[in-house]
Amino acid sequence: MARMRVRIGVGTLGLLAGLGAPHLAAQSWALPASDPVGIARSGAGVAYGNSLEAAAINPALLATLRDDRSAYLSAGMELQDANAALQSNQQTQVSSNRNRFLPAMGAAWRLNPTLVLGLKLDEPFMRHVEMPMEYTGRFQGQAIDLATRRLEGQIGWAASPNWAFGASLGLTRVQYSWDNMVRTVINNPNSPGGTTPLGLMETDLHQEGDKLAPSYSLGFRWALDSRWTIGGTYVGAIKTTLPLSANYGPNGPNYYALSGYGSAPTGTSTSVKPGTQLQPSSGGITLPGKLTLGLRQRVNTLFTWEADVRYMMGAQMELPGYPTATPAGGGPVSGSGENTAFRSGFGLSLMGELTIMKNWVARLGVSLDPGLLPSSNVEPLVGGAKSSGMSAGVGYRVFGGEVNVGYQYRQVQVTDVQNLDGYWKSTGYGTNPGSVTRVGGMGHLWSVGFKKAF
Repeated sequence: MARMRVRIGVGTLGLLAGLGAPHLAAQSWALPASDPVGIARSGAGVAYGNSLEAAAINPALLATLRDDRSAYLSAGMELQDANAALQSNQQTQVSSNRNRFLPAMGAAWRLNPTLVLGLKLDEPFMRHVEMPMEYTGRFQGQAIDLATRRLEGQIGWAASPNWAFGASLGLTRVQYSWDNMVRTVINNPNSPGGTTPLGLMETDLHQEGDKLAPSYSLGFRWALDSRWTIGGTYVGAIKTTLPLSANYGPNGPNYYALSGYGSAPTGTSTSVKPGTQLQPSSGGITLPGKLTLGLRQRVNTLFTWEADVRYMMGAQMELPGYPTATPAGGGPVSGSGENTAFRSGFGLSLMGELTIMKNWVARLGVSLDPGLLPSSNVEPLVGGAKSSGMSAGVGYRVFGGEVNVGYQYRQVQVTDVQNLDGYWKSTGYGTNPGSVTRVGGMGHLWSVGFKKAF
């Protein structure tokens, strides 16, 4: 009988993996989790009781913990890249600036049989892409770097053996930077009035800033019986105004002919007048909130599965605008991207957890996230297509605690768009109509941690 249960559990985990494979789409801004257990579960777990890692997703689950005091600490890496292939010449440009350190921490203290306090550190959103100078969409954007580190205090309260509620409140440090290229006309100072165009200067405008923003979440858990549980959370949007500063980035200046192609005439680089003023955008940024509802079934003592449905409030999302350069005696120039409204939508996470032996636990999960932008506006920096991932992990009880390892593979949906083959002549910016750029990419999450009860 025990062997049959193991086979059923392994088969179910394999089914989860198979379900995820054909649906792999695009890499999401939102990370499924920062700790190894949450990563291995693909972010599912709002109804998963007796799990300190799941309590990082739903604070109501603190009230289900059996240990009076427990904590975990983990570290890993988040890796992502993007690529853009211009179909007219089959040249593919691949991003750099790919790796980020991924720490996480969680702790819980039981005050009495019904009240538990908690603390968590994680990274809810992350995006970092830097495209090379040859990228034809560089006037819309060449580099983005967003990091969010969230520290929140939590509380969980068991109103009854079947009902629990929780809340968390804290601060999230939002760090953001953006680069895009612009061109300005350089006039010949030896011409009458010094107003005859000589060539074009291309340079990198960079803006950056960071700020602490309030963040919070609310959650509940309802145990229908000893095997079935429903849980839900509401995670509020992270909203603030960043104190951005603007300066020149590392790329440029470069000089071109008035046509926008080829070398600039002799003397263009020595004819640049000083006094260009740089101005950042207003700095408003909003990272969307979400609603999640999950259903968990404890099939037997060996195997448990959970499915979570979430509504990502992408319509709340807002990013800072472009920095602006105003040359002496000229008009302002800025980024050429389009201000596109983001969209909301539904996503799904599904996980299975199997106790293989006394000290070993195996986990598999898949996730799907909604697209934030229509396919016609997807691009390498902001992304915006549908999101998904497939994950796996193991836990091993040792040293009086548990060592956990989690990994998730994330792949970007290949999307054809027609607004990224840009040029900038003396008459201004434009795009080549009908020119197709194929946007894709991939990413990885991994983490190793240790959990212990005290």
